[in-house]
Amino acid sequence: MSVLRARVLASSLFLLACAEPLPTTLPSIDTERTSERAMGVCPPFPLRDEAGAVIDPVQGLNADVPYSPKQTCGAEGCHDYALITQGFHFTQGQGETPPAAMTERYAWVSHPGNYGGNWCSPAPLYRALAPKKNTSAREIDMSSFAFITAGCGNCHPGGGPLEFDRDGHRYDTYMQQQGMVAGAENGLDGDYFEARWSETGVIEADCLLCHMPEYSLKTRNAELAKLNFRWAASAASGFAKLSGSVKDGVAPSVVYDLSKFDEQGNIKLHLVPEPRNETCLGCHFKSDWKKRGSAYSQRTDVHMVAGLRCVDCHSAGSDAPDERIRGRERHQIAKGDDPSGWIRNDLDDTVRSCEDCHLSAWRNAPRAEHAWLPPLHLDTLSCQACHIPTRAVKSALVQASDVYNPAPRIKPPGKHIWTFYDQSMAFWNHYGELELFTGADVPTTLSRPTLIRYKGKIYPANRVHSAWVGYEIDGQSALGQLQMKDFYTMWSQHRAEPSKNYPSLSIISDDNRDAIIEVNQPSEIDALLEACSQYLADTKFPMQGRRLVWVSGTRAYRSSTDYRELDAEEYESGPYASVYKFSHDVAPAKAALGAGGCTDCHSMDSAFFQGAVLELPFHPSDGEPRWMANHQILGISAFWVQLGALRESVIKPLVLALGALLALLFAGYGASHLARRQLSRARSAQLGLLVSVVAVAVLASLVAQPDWLSYLTLRRFTLDANHAWVSLFCLGAASSALLLPPSWRRWTRLLELGLLGSLGLAALSGMFMLLKFGFLETLTRLSYSSFEFALAASLMLASLLVLGCLSQCMMRNEESEQPKAETADECRAKGVG
Repeated sequence: MSVLRARVLASSLFLLACAEPLPTTLPSIDTERTSERAMGVCPPFPLRDEAGAVIDPVQGLNADVPYSPKQTCGAEGCHDYALITQGFHFTQGQGETPPAAMTERYAWVSHPGNYGGNWCSPAPLYRALAPKKNTSAREIDMSSFAFITAGCGNCHPGGGPLEFDRDGHRYDTYMQQQGMVAGAENGLDGDYFEARWSETGVIEADCLLCHMPEYSLKTRNAELAKLNFRWAASAASGFAKLSGSVKDGVAPSVVYDLSKFDEQGNIKLHLVPEPRNETCLGCHFKSDWKKRGSAYSQRTDVHMVAGLRCVDCHSAGSDAPDERIRGRERHQIAKGDDPSGWIRNDLDDTVRSCEDCHLSAWRNAPRAEHAWLPPLHLDTLSCQACHIPTRAVKSALVQASDVYNPAPRIKPPGKHIWTFYDQSMAFWNHYGELELFTGADVPTTLSRPTLIRYKGKIYPANRVHSAWVGYEIDGQSALGQLQMKDFYTMWSQHRAEPSKNYPSLSIISDDNRDAIIEVNQPSEIDALLEACSQYLADTKFPMQGRRLVWVSGTRAYRSSTDYRELDAEEYESGPYASVYKFSHDVAPAKAALGAGGCTDCHSMDSAFFQGAVLELPFHPSDGEPRWMANHQILGISAFWVQLGALRESVIKPLVLALGALLALLFAGYGASHLARRQLSRARSAQLGLLVSVVAVAVLASLVAQPDWLSYLTLRRFTLDANHAWVSLFCLGAASSALLLPPSWRRWTRLLELGLLGSLGLAALSGMFMLLKFGFLETLTRLSYSSFEFALAASLMLASLLVLGCLSQCMMRNEESEQPKAETADECRAKGVG
C-alpha cells in the first residue's frame, strides 16, 4: 500500500471514530409536500373524452372514443379553457357588433370578423353568413355549419362559432335536445340549416394545433372534409389512427397509438409554450401571399434574417407588451391595425411596434437614431414607409369577381369566378399557383408598394381594386351581394351552352388580349347585369325592393349610363375593395429610403411621390390600365412635390456649391492679407483673387466628376444628415461678409441690404421649421424650401461682396501707386505753362 493511501485510510478511520452514531430511525417525510411531483410544463397527463372521463388505451379504458381537447387541457388544475377561447382567433367576430362604418357599406355583415362579415379574400364576393332567423331557404347562403365546410374551418383553431351557436348553445347537444334532424332545414335557423352537428360533433379549441410542432394541419383538414369534426384532433395530433367518414355515412373509429403513452396510460408529447413560425404560417402564409404578398423568408425580411419569431411581435399572455391583452392564460394575440380589418378594433396596435424595439433596444435591437431627419418627417411617416421601399414578392392588385377565369389547377371549382392581376397588371393565376407551389416557390416579382395616408401617417400598402355584382336595397346605403354559387353556376351554364344560356355574356370580350375577358365597355356592363337578372329570376331569388348593380371602384352601375358615386376613404380604390398595410419584408437600414440622401424621395423621378398607382384597371377604349402619380392619393399637390424636388435636387446642391465658393473666396481674401507684408497691396489682392479662382476651378472639376467628389469630400447622405450644421456654418460665413471693410460704392451697399434681407428670411423660416406651428401648417411646410432659397441667396450675395472687396482693394491700391497728376496751380508755382 502506498504512503498516500495509508494516510487517507487512517484519516477516514479517525473521522468515523469521532463521528456521532447514526440515528436508528430516518427523519419523517412531509408526505403532503412530496405528493406534489415536480411537474414542469405539461408533464405526461391522461387524455379525457367529452364527458371528462379518462382515456387509457394501455389498460383499454375508453380506448374507442376520441379525446376532447377541452376536457383534457381544460381539466381541473390545468388551463382556463373559457378564458383562452375568448381570444379573437377563436371567436372570429362571433358576438361582436359591427362598427357603424361597416354596416353602412355591407348589408350582409352580421359580425365584423371572418365569421359573419369579413374574409381572407380582398373583394366582397364570397359567401355571406345567413342571419339567425330566415324566411326563405333561397336566401340562405352560408350557415354556421357551412362556414366550416366552405373551408373557413381549415385554419380556425376551434371553439367560438365552431363550437357554440349564436345563443351560446353547444351545437350537437342543443340539436339533439331540440329534436332537430341532421341535414334538414331545421326552421331555417342560420346555425342549423342543413347542419349535421348531431352526427359530426363540434370542433373544440385544439391547443395542440399551435403548441405541438408535429401537429398535422393537413390531417386535421382532411378529417374536417370528411365531417369527422369531433375526431379530427385525435388524428391531427398523431395520437390515433382514424377510419370512417361521417360525410359518407361510415361511423368513424379510433385506434390509439400505444407508443405515444407511458405505462400509466398518460400521453407523452412534445409541447412548446410559444408557437413556432411554421405553425403560424400554416394558416397565415397562403392568405397573406394573396393579400399582402408576404413571403416570410430570410430572402425578403431582415427580421427573419435576425432570427425573430412571429410571437416576438405578435405576443400574448403574460409576455404581451400591451395591458389590453396581457395576462395569464389570455390568448388575445397582439395585432396591428389593418385598414381592411374590422375585428376587435379595440385591440388595434397591441402588436410590438418598431419603436418598442428600436428606441428601447428590446432584445438587443439596434437603436434607430434619426437625428439627421427633419422632425416633420417623423410626424407624418411610418417606419415602414422608408424601410419597405420595394417588395420581392407578389400580391393581388386587382381581383375581378365579375367574369369566369378558365385558368388551370384552380380548386375548388367555385374559385374560377375570381380573376387576379399582379402589381404590374399582368394576369395572375393565383389559385392555380397556390395549388401548385409551396412556400419555397412563392413568386418573387419585384414591385413597389403604394403609399397611403392612414390615420395621419404614410404607410406602404396594397391598394386592391375589385369589380363585382351586387344589389341596392331600398332605404339602405349598404349594398348586398350575390351568392357565390349563383354567380358560378350562371357562368358555368353559359360556358356549357353559350347560345342557349344567358347569351348576353358572349359579348364580354378580351380587349387587352391577355387571354382573360374583362368587363370594361358600356355594352358589357349592361350584358352582365342582364344575365345576372335573368339567372336570379330563373332561380326565383327574391328581388323585391332590390336592384342589381355592377360595382367597380367608387361607382355602382345600375346600367352603363345610370350610376351613383360611392363614398370611400382617400386610401381606398373603392369602399368594397381591401387595403392591406405592409409591415413584413423589411429591408436593412442601408437599403431604406433616405440612405442615399434626401433625393431618394425628393427628386423629379422619385417613386415615393411619382410612382405609378393604379387608377383604372380596364379602360373602356382598350381594356388597358390607367395609372396616376402616388402623390395624388396622398393628397399632396404637384406644386409641393415639385417644390420639394427643386429644393433637394437643385437648391441644396447650389447651397453646398455656394457655401464652398464663399469659403474659397474668404480663403483668397485671407491670402491677400497675409501677402501684404511681402507684396504691394495691388499684387496681394491679385494673388488672393488668383487663389480663389484656382480653388473654384478645382472644385468645379470635382463637381463634374461625382465619384471623385464623393471620394475626396462627403457623400450626399452625410451632407444631408448634417445639413443643420452645414446651414449654420453657411449662415455664419454669409453674415461674416457684412464685417468686411465698408465701401463707398452704391452697388455694394445694395448687396449688403439684400444680404441682410435674405439672412432675415432664413432666420424666420428656421423659426417656423423648429417651432412647427400647427395652425400655420402650410407656412411650416413652405419654410423648408424658403429657408434653402434664402440660404442660397445669402451665400450668393456674400460671395459677391467678397469679390467686390477684393476688386476694390485692387483698384484702390493701383490708384495709390500711380504718379499723381499735378494741378494747374502747382504747375504755375514751378514756372511751367
